[in-house]
Amino acid sequence: MNKPKHAWMVRAGNENELASQVEVKKVVAIGWSMGDLSGLKSREQFKARYLEHYPDHSPSRVGVNAGQVYRFVCEIKEGDYVLTSIKDSREVIIGLITGPYRYDPNLFKDNALFDDYPNIRPVNWLKRVSRDDFPAPARNSMGSTLTVFNLDDHLDEIHKLATGDTVEVKAVVAATEEETPPFHKETESKANELIADLISKLDPYDFQDLVAAVLRAMGFRAVSTPPGRDKGIDIVAHPDALGFGTPRIKGQVKHRKDSTGGAELRSFLGSLRQGDNGLFVSTGGFTSDAKQVADGSREPVTLLDRDGFIKLLLEHYEQLEPEYKSIVPLRKVWIPAE
Repeated sequence: MNKPKHAWMVRAGNENELASQVEVKKVVAIGWSMGDLSGLKSREQFKARYLEHYPDHSPSRVGVNAGQVYRFVCEIKEGDYVLTSIKDSREVIIGLITGPYRYDPNLFKDNALFDDYPNIRPVNWLKRVSRDDFPAPARNSMGSTLTVFNLDDHLDEIHKLATGDTVEVKAVVAATEEETPPFHKETESKANELIADLISKLDPYDFQDLVAAVLRAMGFRAVSTPPGRDKGIDIVAHPDALGFGTPRIKGQVKHRKDSTGGAELRSFLGSLRQGDNGLFVSTGGFTSDAKQVADGSREPVTLLDRDGFIKLLLEHYEQLEPEYKSIVPLRKVWIPAE
């Protein structure tokens, strides 16, 4: 196939939680419910409509968000590449835009969690690829905090992954007067994606040891059980040397792309004794069934997905033992917050 002129990232929800829905329905969708936008043509018209619905937002936020909606409605063209991320499995879906913008507030009405995404573009999804298949500069760009942004700088790599075509043609960069989010937010988001890349390369037992090390950095005495002997328990942690103090934590760690389901969580909860606190870490995330099981558990249980673990790691990184800092090497820097 001929290479499209442009490529775009359109995130599927704030945390990419809509990815499976947009794939099935063959669309990309964004929120910002402002009515049918098909009659608007200029950036100023989009800003005016945005202010009608979000009058309390700051001028910079209005500029950034209205600009994203404008790009989605007016700048993305039929035949352009569109990408969306699946965070839990660290995959990217690549597709082609097949039609114009439409306003459809009922498309996701069958799922109450996703009923506020009325702005739609139809898509022919072509392929799922691993995030690791992209070169580092492209992965860095895809870590932006924006919901809709241009990826023309990486058009060649995207085309190659979508088609296997090795012919490289110079990318055409869209010249637009884009307003951008605060620099520190963009930097933090991209850094978190790169940290996730580092963690994804750990084998399951190294990651299990890292989780135990983070618990020790939090002040617990935590041990990671040897492979094959855990009986459903990968980590045991106590606040004291003898294990008599509370809280007593028992943890299970799953370092993989697949989500943890309700059956696995029930099995784990069945291994807890009275007085135990459960910790389940799953880099592939959790199904809705698993979350419901956790909510109904008699014993306290905390679920940590990939992003939740990274947040905990960063919070206690300075107290982490040197050997584990070397596994995930990070450097603290100061950047302007405005």
